Amino acid sequence: MQHTDWTYEDFRAFSMLFAANTDGYITADEEKIIAPTLPPDRYEVVKQRFLECSDAEALDVILECKEKYCATDADKDKVLADMRAIYEAHQGFEHIERGVHHIFERLFK
Repeated sequence: MQHTDWTYEDFRAFSMLFAANTDGYITADEEKIIAPTLPPDRYEVVKQRFLECSDAEALDVILECKEKYCATDADKDKVLADMRAIYEAHQGFEHIERGVHHIFERLFK
């Protein structure tokens, strides 16, 4: 599945996976939040696509998709809120996560 065929939910899960991986790994707590956003088989496909990407490639995917799935301020705010929920899922909002979130706030506005 290429990201050009994605739904908003696919994009949302991919963005959340990116947020979860900010510190280099995806925790079980983070995955408990992300996985239910899609049917299990769809989640596995999106997760596999994410795992196949380098950080730069994953960021490119998000930036390419944001125009399609974040057309309004409400859409952008929702994705940013979902990402923030992931950052806070395991040990709070750590310094590196705050920095990455700030970058996304600027990219999405």
